[in-house]
Amino acid sequence: MAITLTTLRSQVRDMSDLDATDLSDGVIDQFAREGFQRIYALERRWPILQATYTFNTVADQREYTISTIGDIREIISVVDTSTQGARLHLIDYNQAEMVWLGNLDVAARPYFYSFWNKKLQLWAKPNIVYPMTVRAFRNPVYSWLDDPEEDIDLDEWFHAILPYFVLARVYQRQEDSDLSTMYMRSFDEGVAFARRDLMKASSAQPVVMSGGRQYPTLQRWLQTLGRTLKNY
Repeated sequence: MAITLTTLRSQVRDMSDLDATDLSDGVIDQFAREGFQRIYALERRWPILQATYTFNTVADQREYTISTIGDIREIISVVDTSTQGARLHLIDYNQAEMVWLGNLDVAARPYFYSFWNKKLQLWAKPNIVYPMTVRAFRNPVYSWLDDPEEDIDLDEWFHAILPYFVLARVYQRQEDSDLSTMYMRSFDEGVAFARRDLMKASSAQPVVMSGGRQYPTLQRWLQTLGRTLKNY
């Protein structure tokens, strides 16, 4: 069941037997934020953060500021969705700038992308407009701190666990180490169980290790390009 900041405040006060005078909203909110951030520091790819964004390229423009595409934490894939499009391959920026350099930096359909300075780079730079779809993990939302009736931006697994972290901090503030330790242990155990369930590999398909699947590489692409140019 989803939890709001209003509900969390009520639960914490009921469990600690403290009223708003002894335990203010500001204190509870501060501890809730800390627990929230602690959960997101464990993983960058919690399922609740999955998102899809779209953008159009601009002719002769290589770089696109990621924040203008979406509130993105980590990009998983970039796909050219035009009629003859393809999924772009991630390459290292250093490798790309050694290839698309000087007279070789000619605008064409991009097949590779990289990251640098919070920007997405396309290689080659687009020669026309191409529609792109980006699958990514977004950043966590903190608007629930401003709107107490909004659901806290966590998987429901964590909604029953977050009050334990707040209680641990409340009792730590009161110098009650026994209760503080007990609630922190409950929080850590709950997070561990949730993490194990949410992040385990899907049973719908076998796990393929990186050495068992072949991926196109820049080196392979250049070799293919070389063989193609011999025909001209």
